[in-house]
Amino acid sequence: MYLITNRHLCDENHYLKVIDEAINSGIKNIILREKDMSDDELTDLYWKVVNKTNYSDDKFNLIINSNLNLYKKLNFSGIHLPFENFLKLIKEGFIFEENKILGLSLHSVSEISDLERIIKNNHLNVDYITLSHIYETKCKKDLKPKGINILKDAKKITNIKIVALGGILPCNVKEVLNYADDFAIMSTLFTCGNVELKIKEYIKEISVTTYR
Repeated sequence: MYLITNRHLCDENHYLKVIDEAINSGIKNIILREKDMSDDELTDLYWKVVNKTNYSDDKFNLIINSNLNLYKKLNFSGIHLPFENFLKLIKEGFIFEENKILGLSLHSVSEISDLERIIKNNHLNVDYITLSHIYETKCKKDLKPKGINILKDAKKITNIKIVALGGILPCNVKEVLNYADDFAIMSTLFTCGNVELKIKEYIKEISVTTYR
């Protein structure tokens, strides 16, 4: 299970509390996705998260979204990039650290095909890809969801870990995990009153899910 942050959904105290409770409830991957923050603001937020959660690489993965400056400067477990950003870096000859997590946001099967070619040609390792959005979600209310079929089609052409994203709830996570390796959530946790209980609802469904 991945938690993607969004500080616009709640106040700072609740934001930090959600992250801390999510980690204590077993979530191992936190993607710090605050792309509209300056480097100084994001650095300050990083230290607040680190101090709140007693962050260490063996406790959970703290992954920065997009910000290469802070990825190089601070002790993040890895970086998550939009596909177009990744393509630009490849063209520029950027060297990704082998001991750091690399995740990418993809939105189509054709992008997966392109990624497979790039990985082969550049001898790269991509740890996971997110595919979105699967179901209707308030975060993408004006865009039509792609549905389960994109996960089905993706599994036919890649062995990269697929993380499904978008509108994934306890009531539909079982269907998702029939075709994805993992899933990510955002608003469900940052807007709920009891993080531990909500995660338990997911875990209850996951425990009876048969992975493919």
